[in-house]
Amino acid sequence: MAPLQSAKPRRVELSDLVMEFQGAIIDLEMGRGPKIDYATAITAAATRLEGGIADHVDRRVAHRLRFMTPANDNNPYPGIISSGAFVKGFVPPDYALDGVFQSRFFYSLTGTTGTGKTAVLLLLAAATALGMPVGGRDVKPGRVVYLAGENPDDVQMRWLAAAHHLGFDPEEIDVHFLKGTTNVAETIELIRKDVEALGGASLVIVDTSAAFFFGADENSNTDAGRHARNLRTLTTLPGEPAVLVATHPTKNASSDSLLPRGGGAFIAEVDGNLTLTKSDGLVRLHWQGKHRGPDFEPVVFKLESVTAPDLVDSRGRLVPTVLAKDMSEKEVGVVKRQAFSDMDAVLLEFDRDTTQSTRDVAERLGWRKDDDFDRRRVQTVADKAKTQKLLKFEARKWKLTEAGHEAVVDAKARRHAEQQSTEFAERMRRKTG
Repeated sequence: MAPLQSAKPRRVELSDLVMEFQGAIIDLEMGRGPKIDYATAITAAATRLEGGIADHVDRRVAHRLRFMTPANDNNPYPGIISSGAFVKGFVPPDYALDGVFQSRFFYSLTGTTGTGKTAVLLLLAAATALGMPVGGRDVKPGRVVYLAGENPDDVQMRWLAAAHHLGFDPEEIDVHFLKGTTNVAETIELIRKDVEALGGASLVIVDTSAAFFFGADENSNTDAGRHARNLRTLTTLPGEPAVLVATHPTKNASSDSLLPRGGGAFIAEVDGNLTLTKSDGLVRLHWQGKHRGPDFEPVVFKLESVTAPDLVDSRGRLVPTVLAKDMSEKEVGVVKRQAFSDMDAVLLEFDRDTTQSTRDVAERLGWRKDDDFDRRRVQTVADKAKTQKLLKFEARKWKLTEAGHEAVVDAKARRHAEQQSTEFAERMRRKTG
C-alpha cells in the first residue's frame, strides 16, 4: 500500500511583498534601468501586496475563530429520548484483548522512551493476526492495519525479527502497513476504501499520534481535541476495529503521571489511556487517567534484544533489535524474586565496603555477562535503590541512607532465615537418607 501524503504549499510572507513594493518605488526614484516600465512594475507589486494583506487578515480572523471554537464542536444536540429507546441500542462489550481494550473503542497507549511502545504494539498486531493469547488473555483474531508513521524503518526491522521469533511468514500474515504519515482528516475515505478492499480490520494501530498530527499547536486543547476526533474516525472503518494510538507523555512525566501530550482535550476524547511502565526489567501494561470498563490486572512483558537471519546490514552482519515477550504469572514471580534478591545482595555489599565500584561488586557477587563482570546489572540495582532512597551517591561513593541501613537489617534477617531453612532441610535429608 503506497503511503498517503499531504503536501503543504509554501505561503508567501507579507514582509516579502512589502519589500517588493518598496523596491519598485526605489527603482522609480533612482531611475534604474533605461527600459523599465515603472508603472507596470509598481502596479503589479501593489496588486500582490493588496492580495497579501487580504490573505493575512483572513488568516488572522480564521485563527481567532479557530480558538473560539469549543473543543467538543462535533457534538450536536441529540434530543431527549425515553428509557426504552436509551437501552434499546446497547451493544455488549466485544474485547479485542480480553478485559483490557474493546473493539469500536479508541485508546491511547502512553509511555516514556524505552518502555517498548512499538515492541508491544507489534506483538499485539501479530497476536491478533495469529489468534494468539497475550499475557494469558484471549485475543480476538482478525486483520490488522498498522500505520507506521514515526519510524517505519525501525518497524520494518522489528517486524522481520518478530516473524522469525514468533514463527510466521511476513508474506502471508494478515497484517497490513501504511508506511509514512498522512492527514487522517483529509484521507479517511481513501483509508476506508483500502480497508474495505482488504475485507475490514479488527485492530488499527497508529504509531505515533505525533506523526499524524497536522494541527498548529499540539498543546492546544482545541487542536488536540480535533486531532483525537480525527483519529477516532478510524473506529468506523469496515470491521469496527479497536484503535490503539501510541502517544508520548507530557514533558518530564513520572511513571505515575503518564498522560498523553497535547492538552486535556485529547484524553477527554479517548475511551481509555493505556500505559506502559518499566521496573525490574519488566514492562507493565495498565491504565492511568481514564479507562471505560472494569479494572484489570497489569499485563506484563519482557523486552528482549534479538537478532534474525533476515535482519542484516549491508555487510551481512546481524542487526539487533528489541521485541516484547509476554510473561506468564510464574515467570513474573521468578523475575520479581530475582530482583528482590539482587537488591539485598547489592545493599549488603555496599554496607560491607562503600569504596567498591560497581565492577568490584559484580566481581564479589560473581555476576558475569559476555566474558566480563556485569557492572550494568549492579548499576541498574543501585539506580533503583537510589530512586527508593536506600542509596545515595556522594563524593564518588555509594552510601546507605537511613532507610538503606534498615533495609540491610531486613536483608541480613532474611539471609539468616534462608540459611537456617537450608541447614534444616539438609539435616532432614541426611536423617531420612
